[in-house]
Amino acid sequence: MRQNSFITNKNRLMSEIIHGILPKTDAVDILVGYFFFSGYYLLSQGLADKKLRILVGLDVDTNISKSIQIVNTLSANKLSLGQLREKYYQQFVYLFNNTDFLDSEEKQKSFTLFYNKIKDGSLEIRKTDEPCHAKMYIFDYDDSHNEQGEDPGNVITGSSNLSYQGLEGRTEINVRLKDKQNHIDAKKIFNELWETSVPVVDQGTLPEWEDKVIKHIWYEKLYAPYLMYIRVLHEYFNIPSKDNILTPHDITEGRYTNLKYQTDAVKLALNAIENHNGVIIADVVGLGKSIIASTIARNLRLRTIIVAPPHLVRQWEVYKDEFGFNASVFSAGKIELALNHFKEIARTGEQFLIIIDEAHRFRNEYIKDYSLLHDLCSNNKVVLLTATPFNNRPSDIYSLLKLFQIPNKSTLKTVENLGESFRELIATYKEMEKAKRENRMTDAEVKKEAERIASSIRSIINPLVVRRSRIDLMEIPAYKEDLHIQGIKPIIPDDPQELHYELSERQLRLYLRTLDLIAESEPKNDGIIRFKSARYQPVAYAIKDKIEDLTKYLEKRTGVEYRMLVGRQQNVSSFMRKLLVQRFESSVYAFRQSLRFMIKSAENLLTWIEKSGEIPIFKKGGLPDVDDFYEITDDGVKEIYDAFELYEQKGLFTIPRRFISDEFIDDVKSDIALLRKIHEEWFGEDDQIKFDPKLDEFKRLLAEHRKKDPKRKIVVFSAFADTVNYLGETLQQAGNPLRVMKYTSGDASSSNKEKIRSNFDAGLRKELQKDEYDILIATDAISEGYNLHRAGEIFNYDIPYNPTRVIQRIGRINRINKKVFEHLYIFNFFPTEVGETETRTKEISTLKMAMIHAIMGEDTKALTKDEEVQSFFAERYRKELSKTETASWDTPYRRLLDQLKGTDIYKEALLIPHRARIARHIKKLRYGVVMFGKKGNDFVFKIASGDECTMLSAEEAFLLFEALQNEPPFAIDESFDRIYQFLKSKLFSGIDKQRRDPRLLEALSKIKLVRESNILDKAYIDDLLTVAQADGLSGYEVRHLTNIKKNEIVELPKVISHAYLLRKLETMASVEAGEESLILTEQILPL
Repeated sequence: MRQNSFITNKNRLMSEIIHGILPKTDAVDILVGYFFFSGYYLLSQGLADKKLRILVGLDVDTNISKSIQIVNTLSANKLSLGQLREKYYQQFVYLFNNTDFLDSEEKQKSFTLFYNKIKDGSLEIRKTDEPCHAKMYIFDYDDSHNEQGEDPGNVITGSSNLSYQGLEGRTEINVRLKDKQNHIDAKKIFNELWETSVPVVDQGTLPEWEDKVIKHIWYEKLYAPYLMYIRVLHEYFNIPSKDNILTPHDITEGRYTNLKYQTDAVKLALNAIENHNGVIIADVVGLGKSIIASTIARNLRLRTIIVAPPHLVRQWEVYKDEFGFNASVFSAGKIELALNHFKEIARTGEQFLIIIDEAHRFRNEYIKDYSLLHDLCSNNKVVLLTATPFNNRPSDIYSLLKLFQIPNKSTLKTVENLGESFRELIATYKEMEKAKRENRMTDAEVKKEAERIASSIRSIINPLVVRRSRIDLMEIPAYKEDLHIQGIKPIIPDDPQELHYELSERQLRLYLRTLDLIAESEPKNDGIIRFKSARYQPVAYAIKDKIEDLTKYLEKRTGVEYRMLVGRQQNVSSFMRKLLVQRFESSVYAFRQSLRFMIKSAENLLTWIEKSGEIPIFKKGGLPDVDDFYEITDDGVKEIYDAFELYEQKGLFTIPRRFISDEFIDDVKSDIALLRKIHEEWFGEDDQIKFDPKLDEFKRLLAEHRKKDPKRKIVVFSAFADTVNYLGETLQQAGNPLRVMKYTSGDASSSNKEKIRSNFDAGLRKELQKDEYDILIATDAISEGYNLHRAGEIFNYDIPYNPTRVIQRIGRINRINKKVFEHLYIFNFFPTEVGETETRTKEISTLKMAMIHAIMGEDTKALTKDEEVQSFFAERYRKELSKTETASWDTPYRRLLDQLKGTDIYKEALLIPHRARIARHIKKLRYGVVMFGKKGNDFVFKIASGDECTMLSAEEAFLLFEALQNEPPFAIDESFDRIYQFLKSKLFSGIDKQRRDPRLLEALSKIKLVRESNILDKAYIDDLLTVAQADGLSGYEVRHLTNIKKNEIVELPKVISHAYLLRKLETMASVEAGEESLILTEQILPL
């Protein structure tokens, strides 16, 4: 047999050879260029009772795989002994606290052996005086094996370092030398190098080792639960940001001041944009979202496109000039123009910043404007501004997220699968709404379910949302002190007061009778003919035995499904009923206008049918959703009906009269006769308003308030332009001492806007301010973007359907930059008691507002009194109740951190190393191993008690980590390591849930069919399929795909362009997981 043979880690491992030699030895000397602890771990059991000297030839550093190694720094300057040791200590601490390598029970036992060998003097590590890359393992046989000195031992030399890779993991070339002379020569070389080497760690340096290493690692430490809790809060709330960001004061040369909550918001937003491609700035109305966004834009230095409501375009033109960033501003109605502008000027691969003001307007992903915006935002950085990011439903905020997140390829690590999680929440919310309508859930049950949904959504979106309320500014010490120094005090409006007007007995009877005739209700067998709203639902009158033929006719001519069209028309019919009642409750003038136009519209329909023999029908999707429609108009009756006509024209087609029962014509005629009768009862043959107790009371109240406080201007809001015009014209009549200005979208001239600024904007320079008007009466065209804080009172003349309107209204007079009044007042004209029941204004608004508050908190007392401080609306608006501003969920934790900063407790908590672990015996809502980790700049909390792990929201996790100062820690038990290792393996892994939206599945099937047709380019179809599978298309695009006909396939790239898909793919490819780190772990056990 040959004396020497090569060891390559192929047939036999280097570690196996060494383990075969070690039982015969009493001492081992190792000379290597690189020392990895992974190598020591592989041999640690065999080396336990051996004298071990390790001589490393190069400097100590940490490589990208986080293992300790010796590398050549290529530095011309040699490290001093002190520097060498310090560097080694630092790297060992890093290895222990920041890598997986020692993070198991077995490896900790290996480290204990390592530590004990240093203490007993059987392990020494030194560094050669000069760089040395040689590798040599010298084994000294003990007395029972050295044959009285004739066989002193073996030598292995070659390429293997003392590492996992060198001993097992990769191909090496080593040779084992058994000759006596080889052993003698090897010892001589080693001893000569040893004599001139410098100690790194040994028994003599043990005190320094313990002070510099053992003291700073989690090994055998039990940290107080309270300190662990503070460390969790510090890690979570510490804002990672680039130094030296430009601030509003710097950028504008002092025109704007630096408010700490705003500069913090800029830092958080820049961090979110860097990690997630977008951010939602959701500070409550009046706290300067536009200033924050402008500061972000200047810091990013990207070319920028701003999409804003028409009345805010001029304001953004001013902001971009003041803050000095390159931007083009587009009206929200001209998104296609903005998209074309981007396509024309964008350079290949260039990213833009897209700022979308009042982003809650784009909550419906199934409309074309959203799809265009979705295209514009694709692979760009996005800033969404909205005081109400969760307006009505979970689907609303999901639509906003999809502007810069691809659901199945999300950068968010707060949830396993973004799309799946939101689909579940959307379905749950819809079921809750249905159960509420059908009275299958109590108010308490609905509130609890709303709270649960809200908490889930808040935990998902938290890394993407920057939001503070006025209560936050008063309760977070750092913000409160900063505002105090600058002489700013946030104002919470006083409780709203309800205003009432009385009806005479005759008026009340007329009101109830009218309401009974026009309101939707169960059929009654009392012989009274009621309003059927037939004009808006002709398909519901289809002749029964012709429905099958009509269904085929509709499918062939339009692709519209009969049952869906019936449901759509019934919804519109119901909406028009409610609109009629709401307009009556607004003003008798608006009611009169509605009656006129509804009569005229129905008569026009009959004329159409008579002349053409056809009945006009409007396609599915031709009319907007009720909520969307309510926002697109200024809500004057002419605008409302013009808007309906516009939408009808877009989707108009006709069907032969033979399909529709004559009952339809009869009911339309019946409705006309009924509306005429109601009109005559109210307004007589001369069409005049006979009485208006609401207006009479309002005039008296305005005069009273102005006399009481002449310096306090007033803003009056109505949902309807007809009401605003009526009030304005009435109050502007000769002899009225009140100086009144009215404003609707019809008054939106530059001169009128300038009048509003000069008379109501306290932020305007004094020399530019005027005092021509005391009262501004306006629609919601002015409820967004205008500063009206020279006014100290708001009158809501009627209650709008959408509570978002109310939030925006109050924000106009409550601005952070300039305090004019110590108190702000809100007055509401609630509908009369019977009207309130019909319109369900309180009931409908409550559900929506409850969700807004539960998720985001809110800071304005609107609509009713006695609102919960914890952010949840009561289920019904009740008289004498009010809403208070609410603190954000994290404010108590931020306040605690601010109070502790600089204290010994805080400093001690910051010394806790990563991967620290303790056990606690305490009563909590859940038990098991709770782990806190970080991926990139996002945090992850998970808990496990067996073979399943559950993701926790930050709120849930904080409740588990929360501790009192005197709570003692305990050692982890024998079950910990198994659960710990399992949980660690799952900490950053998502769950690839394949269950998808049925519409998306249908769209995917259509794409595959299109691919098989070979009509379109294969590369285009493959990219479309990839993006669709990641749920990267808008709802509008998905719907287009599901409805596409074969003859329309060739036009598909015009609807979903290849350039858009390529930008989506680029975004998907750039999703970076980020560096993973495990921060802290606790084992929570019952008492």
